[in-house]
Amino acid sequence: MKQTSKIFAIILVAFLFIGSKTFAQNSEQPLLIVSFNMVSMGDVGKVNKMADSVFVPILKELVDENYIFSFGFFGHAWGDEWNSNVWYTAKDMTSFDKFWDEYVTRVNKRHPGAFASTTKYFQAHKDNIYVVRNQYPAPPTPNK
Repeated sequence: MKQTSKIFAIILVAFLFIGSKTFAQNSEQPLLIVSFNMVSMGDVGKVNKMADSVFVPILKELVDENYIFSFGFFGHAWGDEWNSNVWYTAKDMTSFDKFWDEYVTRVNKRHPGAFASTTKYFQAHKDNIYVVRNQYPAPPTPNK
């Protein structure tokens, strides 16, 4: 039993060491963050209007200030129920966290209640964070 415990401990330590190196490498790769929202077809126009008038101008500022590489809103012409979506590309998770804090701060300061006014139309919501393995052309290098 002692031998089994030693082997298990060695495997665990090796896993933790190798796993942390893998995470460190992945955390330096660009990210694609996607927020999927399910909105009643009758409310998509309201959500789009809010996005275009409130969120897009602030997001453009944040891209110009190098908080993130890019963003975009998209819906489907034909597809599943996730029909009102937004994507962001960022250098890494640390950059995205800084961006998100600044984004929420600016929206709440300039347009109090805007998030609640928009998300009330969401029947469901989910987020995914992807590591970008290949991209052409490569994203610009931020000045920060």
